[in-house]
Amino acid sequence: MKDIKIINKGFRYGLLIISIISLFSCDKEQIEKFDEPFVHIMQNNQNRIVVNSNRQDVVSYYIYYSTKKNNEDLEVTYSVTPGNGLQEGRDYRILTNENPLLFPSGIYRRPIQIQWLKRSVESNMDNTLIVTIESTNKDDVNIGLPGPFNNQSEFIIEKTN
Repeated sequence: MKDIKIINKGFRYGLLIISIISLFSCDKEQIEKFDEPFVHIMQNNQNRIVVNSNRQDVVSYYIYYSTKKNNEDLEVTYSVTPGNGLQEGRDYRILTNENPLLFPSGIYRRPIQIQWLKRSVESNMDNTLIVTIESTNKDDVNIGLPGPFNNQSEFIIEKTN
């Protein structure tokens, strides 16, 4: 019984020492801040989703603008590119005609609306629709999430049976 008490006491001290070391080993200078403004597109924090071929509704896919509060408008130019298995008017319709999208001062989210049309797709074809943020009217606005990979600069929607 005495051996178990000694082991428990040693375990507690070991945990305490590890906790203290980990507190002081984190340097505040190691945390990189991303203060630059950026635009990105995603749904539920994903940049790729799947829609069913029997879907026949209108869906809003949002481009987001992340910045400190300012009084300036932003314009975001985007493109919508179908794979060789999809065709506008047959598989989907782009309902948003505004391109570039205008983000008036104080607006941080704008939709691109797509109407999905019920139609089976051929599985051996490229049945993706890719929405890509091409540019903005401001040089200091990053396209995609901050970092070297510019994640969420494009959004891939795959239509499947």
